[in-house]
Amino acid sequence: MKKLIMMLSLSLISFVLAAQGQNADYNIKGNDAMSILDFSEAKVWYQLGVEDQRCDIYSISKLTHIWKIDESMRASMHSVMERCLKCLNDFSIQNRDTTSIIMLVDYYSEGIGTNKNEDRAEVWKSRLEEVRNQSRITNVETEVKAKREKVKMEFFAGYAATLEAPFGLTFGGVGRTVGWYLRFRTNMSFQSYKQPTFEIDVNGEPSIKGGLNDGLSDFTKRTKVNAYTATGGLMFKVSPSFYISVGGGYVNREFLAEYNKIGIVEANYDPSGPFWAKSDYLDDSSFSGAAIDLDGTFKIGKTFYFSFGCSMFDFKYISANAGIGVFF
Repeated sequence: MKKLIMMLSLSLISFVLAAQGQNADYNIKGNDAMSILDFSEAKVWYQLGVEDQRCDIYSISKLTHIWKIDESMRASMHSVMERCLKCLNDFSIQNRDTTSIIMLVDYYSEGIGTNKNEDRAEVWKSRLEEVRNQSRITNVETEVKAKREKVKMEFFAGYAATLEAPFGLTFGGVGRTVGWYLRFRTNMSFQSYKQPTFEIDVNGEPSIKGGLNDGLSDFTKRTKVNAYTATGGLMFKVSPSFYISVGGGYVNREFLAEYNKIGIVEANYDPSGPFWAKSDYLDDSSFSGAAIDLDGTFKIGKTFYFSFGCSMFDFKYISANAGIGVFF
């Protein structure tokens, strides 16, 4: 069984090495002789591959094959097989070549070009495992490095909204595991207002706080909200299709009411028209301060995504948010 395994291994090695040396002239002529089973003629040509400080691994594999399949040839092959053994030792020590080491194990186990020596065979078996393990580690490190180099930052952009600020944009990028984002949301209202502030009176209606120095005010029943948030933060890639982002920034909300001004003397509306006033900053309807986002983003295929989460404003108010967009 052991010999069968060795024969199969050697056959496989010969096949792998075929492309390396078989095109040499002496190997071509050796192959021609092998095709008609003229092992003596084949040996003459193949041994040229281990003469004049030449170590042709293809020639060595063919000479080893002849040694194994035709015992009658062995008496005339001791010298050339010793040269093969020396070449294999040089390859194995200098280049840590696994093919040469496998053949060396066979040489010492079978007594090819030397006396049988199981201890030496075991030494080379151990060396073979060391080289293979090192090769595996090197291959893994190379693959990991290649994957890292291949992973480029993906950028994304999309629509973002909360209930009160339904118009917004998100832009960002994400690499292998960590990314970033910037986000701006607004309700598209940028109404200007005068300095007077209002409060809610006993009737539940807004009225100018402290009144006007030069007249009275009349609520027109119109209100408006100026709202916007600007945030940014980090994005973490949990899986190929799911990301978590957390960030912070600034929020501003201004609750406005419209009034007509009535002159004290004329008792008529001011011809300049109505004006807007802002609620007092102590009133919860207007505030500004910190904004915090916490979102989950789901990637659909390679391009589209949708997100949902919540935003906290001024550490008091929480609002749902959502978004859709694309990676590019």
